Amino acid sequence: MSDYDTVDERRAVEADFDRLPADDSVVEEVSTVVSVRLRGDEFAAVERAARATDMPLSTFIRQAALGAASPLDVRAASARAEAIQIEARKLIALLHGEVA
Repeated sequence: MSDYDTVDERRAVEADFDRLPADDSVVEEVSTVVSVRLRGDEFAAVERAARATDMPLSTFIRQAALGAASPLDVRAASARAEAIQIEARKLIALLHGEVA
């Protein structure tokens, strides 16, 4: 659940935030700030998901955005999955006393 009682209250706080001067110590670490509008239910879902991972909301959103922007290398993932399957089969054989 959001810390704001109403949408208007949240908008007022966001507007105040937008008027704050930039903190020079933060500028060194962050090169661009992005503002995203979400419906209340969307914000609540993202906030819940971030809380479930024990991540700050901004970190959660950043990681989700970067993950979506970095396409999966299917060949590499497939090769890695195959290697894991081979290792898993070896472990199962070891557990059953079938040393190869």
